[in-house]
Amino acid sequence: MLRRSSSQKYVCWRHLSLGPAEPTTSAVSPRRPPGAAASRTLARHGARSDFRQLRCASTDSLSPNSRTPDPADDLTLDWLHQPKTLRAGSEPSNIRERLRQWEAANPGLALSMPSDHPAAGSVANNMAGNRSEFAFKPEAVTQDDDTARPLFDGDGVIDLSSSGSMLHAGDLVEVSSGVSKAHMLAVCLGTFNGHLHFYTSTGKWFTSRSVRSGFVVRNFVDDPAELRAVIDVIPSFSPSSAVLNELQDLNIGPSRDLAASLIRKLYTFQNASRIVHQTYVERLSRAHVQFGEEERILSLREIADVLLPASLKRNRATFPPEALYAVYSVIRESDIAFRALDRGPRCQESYLFALQSVNVQENIAAVEQRLREYSEYAAGQSKPASRKSAAKPESLEKFLSIARQLIDQTRRYRSWSPHGMIGPYSESSSVFNGPHADQDIYTQQPLTPQRQQYLQNLKWSSSCISIIKFMEYWAASGGFSTGSRCHWIGASILRALGRYEDAVLDSTTGWTFLQEIGWIPPWDVRARHALRLPGLKRQRHPANKPTFEDPPVSPELGPDKLAHLRQDFDRSATYCIDSADTSTSTMVSSLRIKQDDEIAQQAAAPGANQLSSWLLPTAHVTETGHLLDTKITPGKLSKIVYITPEDVSAVVGDADPSAVPTDVFEVGSPSSKRTPPARKMATPKDLSAAQTRELKTLSKLANALQRVRLDNGAIPAYLPRPKATVLMNEDLGESAASAGQVFYRTDPYIRVGYGGQGSPLVSSLMQLAGEIGARWCYERDIPIPYRVQRLPDQTADALRAFNRDVIFPQLLAGKSPSADEWHTVRSLMGDFDISTTPAPNLAMGLDMYAKVTSPLRRYADLLAHWQIEAALLEENSRGQSLVVRESPGSDTKTDAPSATGPTKSNNKNKPTTRRRDFLPFSKGDLENDVFPRLRIRERHAKLLDNVDGNSQWILQALVRAWHFGDASTPLPEAFRFTVSDVSNRRAVGGQIDWFDRPASVELEDMNGVARIADVKPGDVFKVELASVNVHTNKINVKLLEKLEN
Repeated sequence: MLRRSSSQKYVCWRHLSLGPAEPTTSAVSPRRPPGAAASRTLARHGARSDFRQLRCASTDSLSPNSRTPDPADDLTLDWLHQPKTLRAGSEPSNIRERLRQWEAANPGLALSMPSDHPAAGSVANNMAGNRSEFAFKPEAVTQDDDTARPLFDGDGVIDLSSSGSMLHAGDLVEVSSGVSKAHMLAVCLGTFNGHLHFYTSTGKWFTSRSVRSGFVVRNFVDDPAELRAVIDVIPSFSPSSAVLNELQDLNIGPSRDLAASLIRKLYTFQNASRIVHQTYVERLSRAHVQFGEEERILSLREIADVLLPASLKRNRATFPPEALYAVYSVIRESDIAFRALDRGPRCQESYLFALQSVNVQENIAAVEQRLREYSEYAAGQSKPASRKSAAKPESLEKFLSIARQLIDQTRRYRSWSPHGMIGPYSESSSVFNGPHADQDIYTQQPLTPQRQQYLQNLKWSSSCISIIKFMEYWAASGGFSTGSRCHWIGASILRALGRYEDAVLDSTTGWTFLQEIGWIPPWDVRARHALRLPGLKRQRHPANKPTFEDPPVSPELGPDKLAHLRQDFDRSATYCIDSADTSTSTMVSSLRIKQDDEIAQQAAAPGANQLSSWLLPTAHVTETGHLLDTKITPGKLSKIVYITPEDVSAVVGDADPSAVPTDVFEVGSPSSKRTPPARKMATPKDLSAAQTRELKTLSKLANALQRVRLDNGAIPAYLPRPKATVLMNEDLGESAASAGQVFYRTDPYIRVGYGGQGSPLVSSLMQLAGEIGARWCYERDIPIPYRVQRLPDQTADALRAFNRDVIFPQLLAGKSPSADEWHTVRSLMGDFDISTTPAPNLAMGLDMYAKVTSPLRRYADLLAHWQIEAALLEENSRGQSLVVRESPGSDTKTDAPSATGPTKSNNKNKPTTRRRDFLPFSKGDLENDVFPRLRIRERHAKLLDNVDGNSQWILQALVRAWHFGDASTPLPEAFRFTVSDVSNRRAVGGQIDWFDRPASVELEDMNGVARIADVKPGDVFKVELASVNVHTNKINVKLLEKLEN
């Protein structure tokens, strides 16, 4: 690309290739002004093709008389018709050398065209606009602090990030620009100082901290030398995003010559994929009609099995990556039928996909057609009467009429706002009264004939329901990509309503529309809809008593298959440490003194049948925290002491009052009615002296176990996270106007505070139970969902050193590491996953781990229990242990289950008997069929509970206080904003000092305080709120002044 300054001229490369123009005897023709005269001159000379050679010739703003002579002035129309001496085909071209000379003589920086792309997440126009490969910017994953750092849920570490930390050097990835449909193949060069480096098929080098890639081919480039040739000339491995972005803007990077082998491989792959697409274009074009009528979750390989012939499979096993990419390219462009579940982990080469039901697809097409007819009708009303206009769309007119009435009535009690939610309920002086009281949908008036007739007129017809369901799919579920053409449908409906004249007609306004017509509650959170997976039913009004269309399932349970193996464990007290409002126990612990230095600790999990029947993982623990013999025994428990974690901490003295901030923010009023505890809870004064001693001994052992884990590299502490607690009032004052409409006269109470990591005693013993379960199954070669950390070998030492020197000291001091430090940790720590093959979990300091403590609320735990129960029954029937190997890295001596009486196996290290047909799930069943869907269900559940849903409740409280003045706790007028990132010089990202909420500063909100080019990570500003959007989960702030760090 030629570089020029603002005062330099363009240079025609064809002119350079022909050599300098020879002087002519004729006078130079004066330059004609642009316009019709110039066009006529070109037409008269018939020089259309030759004119293309002049399209790069420069013009400047100087008048002809004041210009200095320039050789470029010889490029006139007369010159086009002069004979020219062309270079012979055998002569070498010197165009590249001439261009180098020109660049050396004109060292000005290239001017970049300002981008008109919208911000990430906004609706984009993909039908037109510049899609230059040179201006290609990869889509970076926007992650706040809630997803950047690992989450600890009491008995395990959960990875909620969407970064590309699983990418390794040599992997092929497809990257896309965040706001257009431009896609590009690239090779991952590796991770350096927390940044992923890539080289694209167009010869462009770029970096990103986190990139969302929908398609990956592992080990695409398997020769390290090919990668090393490119890596060695990378201009910088700086950890600074600003430095790397500047280098990329200057187009400085490895040349195409050095990366020629990578480019050729990418081109060959892409060409092979196109051949597959062209060969089977008819099959691929009908992808949306070949999977049945119901919605479902499909992997890319499952889709390929239907769309492509089996003859393409390699060794009759799997399709080659080129064929899978052809299928992926078709599915990716599907605007309606398929949606990538990109908030979850990848499954093999790509994400899982949600196939929309035929009803949804047909409804979108039908609503679009009705909107087109309505638009033609509306346009026809402005035409002369002699012109034939479209027929009046009666069904849409009825929908608009009912919706307008409901919106107008709602706004008498709840104010509309552009912040992604409508306001809290308030009595208004303009409420209906007198003879019109029957027409007030918010009051519970007697059902008089007049009121019944009025409500009947507001009843949605089937055609109206179809429009509302489209709006729900568009605004609530987020069913369309940012570049989809279908956004115009929702915007046109909002425009036709005539109630949102001053609002942006986007999905946020569509969300408030659904609230105003009573289709969803005014306090609903969008995460419930956007994170719903196919096959899961959603209650639109969860605060009300649910109604089920399907017949109720019989509560009867099958017989207890382990009844003859269960032992009675009532010799000593068992402690169930849980909150008072928990209706089902998930974890109990008991203690038995065995010797002076040995303790038998039992961590029990309830079975799937009766709450009195348990599987008891048992371990002998020394006072130094080392495990001796372990086993799992079916048992019965009845002597249980129920106590809260707070009371246990008060008894054993392990509570740290300074660890969790005491900040609290409240909106609304809590209900005066208190729900009684689900069971009788013991208090510290109710405990006997012996029970107090046992709890203190359990705490001592739990601390000893945790010290051993810390010595193995476990994360020593997890920072408190903001948590929203929501309480619904007993009487919501709902009033149903008709089917599908519910209106409320009260609002929930929201309390925002910080939540810690829970009781150290409980979390340590829950991890012990998981470790026992994992070891027991590993020794018997039982496949279960092991929790593994996929840590690359080459980063293990670097991770330990970085944790020891940088991260752990800050966590122990209660300080949150910076965004750059979290990103570095994420790039080193690998990914947390489930697998049938155990592996060390460095973050927990364990050789192997599986969750087994909560089978009543976690499907993965239930899978483990089913496998363990089947193995216990098999050991009993065989009369011998199934143990085939010993657990690594422990001092344990594994006994056969004492309930069955078999002797210990003498062939632990000789895995001769591997028949596992007695198990409910084989290793292949779990890996291929169960785990892909289990991963995404767990990820979406945690995102809803801990990230998206929690954040949207917090933002609801913020909007109710800031915009509507409904707060029990005063809200600060200004906040302290700490910069964490600058996004493409368009926005500044960071955090405000109000419950660590992520926020951003747009260019228009810089307020003259600072130039965005001068802002750096770590800068601190005083800011005020500019806008809050609950629907999109965003906070925008305005700079007031810069503060000292």
